[in-house]
Amino acid sequence: MPSPVWQLRLSWSDDPKTTMSITWQSRMPLLQPKVQYGEGGTLSQTAVARRIRYAQETGALYQVTLRNLKPDATYSYRAGDARKGWSQAHTFRTAPATPPARFVFTAFADHGVTPAAKQNVQRVLTGEKPDFHLIMGDLSYANGNQPVWDDWFELLEPLASQVPVMVCPGNHEDEPDIRFATYLARFALPGKELYYRFDYGNTRFILFNSQDFRDAEQLRWFERELRDARRDPTVRWVVVVMHHPLYSSTVRRLNDTARIAVLQPLFDKYRPDLVLLGHNHNYERTYPLLRGKPVVRQPNRYQQGKGVIYVTSGGGGKSLYDLTPEQPAFTAKREKCYQYLRIAVTESAVTVECRRTEDNSLLERFEIVR
Repeated sequence: MPSPVWQLRLSWSDDPKTTMSITWQSRMPLLQPKVQYGEGGTLSQTAVARRIRYAQETGALYQVTLRNLKPDATYSYRAGDARKGWSQAHTFRTAPATPPARFVFTAFADHGVTPAAKQNVQRVLTGEKPDFHLIMGDLSYANGNQPVWDDWFELLEPLASQVPVMVCPGNHEDEPDIRFATYLARFALPGKELYYRFDYGNTRFILFNSQDFRDAEQLRWFERELRDARRDPTVRWVVVVMHHPLYSSTVRRLNDTARIAVLQPLFDKYRPDLVLLGHNHNYERTYPLLRGKPVVRQPNRYQQGKGVIYVTSGGGGKSLYDLTPEQPAFTAKREKCYQYLRIAVTESAVTVECRRTEDNSLLERFEIVR
């Protein structure tokens, strides 16, 4: 009997050290949707999943959060139904209870359902096997056409069934007539889901909905999170994740003056270590900036706190955008290509690599040191 489970994916909607959320879709409703799981290859425990409904659904959507897991432990799991069948068994690892000596995550944006998008999934999965993966918005490009979401989750499944994938919304998640309804139904994320934060090791990740960047409630939350992160002695690094870049040399998409006016003062005041972005389908990385100007012009090694480094990695899979003939003063490196980020974090440094999707060659490497 073929498995009724597809679009299987992991994420965190609560503490990454002790929980894991599992979401999937079934081609037909399940009578007793469950996840079987356990440590070290066993499937000795069971969690009952709940049905998630929304008006535009294309199938039966299920989600469960496994709780009271051991930190820094490997679990096996499978999802499905005893009568209708189970998914293949996969494994995941919970976050450590204390900051690890080193962890690695990967990221890209503007993904879609294309050969390049599929290749990027394979690059991340086989070349890196990160602790988790981030997508900085513009996920499926369904634009309200729900079967495209199905295609995208199926394309993502080889990675997302083994590695937690954390996302923020882009403009294409703001779908005609229904706004973020699909995004909110199909993902299991912390807090309000459109914007939230989570900690992994010594690093705080703050995910911001830049589509609604003027929303007063979100802005109050955002400043509070930035302020609290900088006051927390256990937080060594702060990474902001959002979709729209403030600074750009993409043709017909230059500096975003509206978002600069609202967000730059917050970034300059609290100085997150990295701001990861998408929207422009190319790669562009700034020097450390304050008030939009470079404060350091070294090529690839920066002292923490000197300025804010903005990294646009919009080469996830959709068609690429041209860059202006002249490179602006704020840009340290840029290239029109498909690519992904590999970011290694230790107590003393964050090392960022950008790798070209086509041949996995290194586009650039830079580091931020304490």
